[in-house]
Amino acid sequence: MSIQTADGGLEGISRCACAHLYQPARKSHWNSSVYDLCEPIMSLKIFASLAVLALVVALAVADDPVADTEEFDNEWDGDLSFECPSGKVLGSVYSVHDNSKEDRRWRLGCKKAPSGAKPKTCTWTDDYINTWDEPISFMCPANYVLTGINSTHSNAAEDRRMKMKCCRKSEVKTLNCKMTPYLNDWDAVLDYTVPKSKVITGWFSVHANSKEDRRHKLIVCSYKSK
Repeated sequence: MSIQTADGGLEGISRCACAHLYQPARKSHWNSSVYDLCEPIMSLKIFASLAVLALVVALAVADDPVADTEEFDNEWDGDLSFECPSGKVLGSVYSVHDNSKEDRRWRLGCKKAPSGAKPKTCTWTDDYINTWDEPISFMCPANYVLTGINSTHSNAAEDRRMKMKCCRKSEVKTLNCKMTPYLNDWDAVLDYTVPKSKVITGWFSVHANSKEDRRHKLIVCSYKSK
């Protein structure tokens, strides 16, 4: 490709050569054809560089889906000890998995009990509700709702055992209980918020040794005055 330069001569340039010819501060030294050609090419190079940088950052974040600044109720491989304040029930469950740690971190939230009820009579399970690598199939006693969770992690089993806290108020009952679908895939985020008029009364999960992870379901009920 040939372009007429400012002194009237012909100079063959390629698109790559534009990087050397394009000098915005000296636009008057170049024929307008050179300037008009090089300006969009240089802008495109800058845009491409920014796009590559954005891709590198995105890949770095994807490789570590849990930011260090996020707050959880347990550390990797650490114990989880969580219970709602008096008068509140478990209202949200959020969890992330790390393949290098083969563990989950949990962020649990509480909400006011529906119908203005404030559960006060509470009990923890006497022992863990599961053994290593085995399913969890747990229900609170009749008319009790889930308000707390304790768990411990084993590096040997790459699994967690759990204890549950359930509470009730004598004038309130649970009804219309249903089990959710699985709330997470293997190694994936679990993010569940309990519907406004519902409470959690049970927990179900299965473990896969090939994934060293669990998939979870919850039992959710209506909660009304008797």
